[in-house]
Amino acid sequence: MLAERYFPLESKRYRSISRVFNRLNPSFFGGLALLYSIWVIFLSGSSVSYRVLTDNHYWHWSSFNLITTFSLILIGFIEIKYLKQSNDSSLLNSFIFNFFNGYVLFLLGMSIVGISSSAFFDAIFYVLYFSSVHIVWSMPLNIEKELFPKKSESMKTLLLCLALTVVISIYGFWSSDPYLATASGLYIPFYLVTILFPNAIRHYQRLRIFGVAIPVFFIGVHFPWFLVISILIFWILRHFHYFNSGIVIPSFKVIDPSIQKKKNG
Repeated sequence: MLAERYFPLESKRYRSISRVFNRLNPSFFGGLALLYSIWVIFLSGSSVSYRVLTDNHYWHWSSFNLITTFSLILIGFIEIKYLKQSNDSSLLNSFIFNFFNGYVLFLLGMSIVGISSSAFFDAIFYVLYFSSVHIVWSMPLNIEKELFPKKSESMKTLLLCLALTVVISIYGFWSSDPYLATASGLYIPFYLVTILFPNAIRHYQRLRIFGVAIPVFFIGVHFPWFLVISILIFWILRHFHYFNSGIVIPSFKVIDPSIQKKKNG
């Protein structure tokens, strides 16, 4: 990131700018990340409808219209207000809540384009994918404190998520759904590396970021404007976290805690 080069952690420039970012409300940026996850599920439903109901709706900027914009704003407002009241439950309750919540979001996303006869059943597998990614993000990970799950603690959870993703991928191939089959198939190796290789924080970092990034690339095929929004949110969050805590997140680059500790002094 260019900010790291021109505003290194030990410089006076960094300290002066970080004082400004330290005054900002972290919950706003947390809400921005939550809003983005809501939009991803919602637009996944719309993207699937475009694939099923139209043959050549690719890279059309016209999909960024008044109905889509209003839907994103309204859904985001309602979901953030409701989800903030429901994020302290147990992992099982959280999974159940997020599955049904994601299912409704997915179908609402489909409804602005058109719902096919198989949509209600296909949506289950898409939402299961996002629910498994939610479980991954629920596992403790703190780069500053070098906090990440022990292998013994995470193995059952990872095996469950892997099994779900394999089933999702098989269903995608069986139903001739290229999005579902490819997205879940691309994600499976990240689980295998985390499970089979020696435990390391970098595996969990990759498991998190690519679980979200892979479906976003597929959404961008139908909604290229969402890639622009994704890059903008990615850029905002990276700069906030860098100037607020000295760590560049989110990032596709693996962050070594020992190196980060040296950089932070």
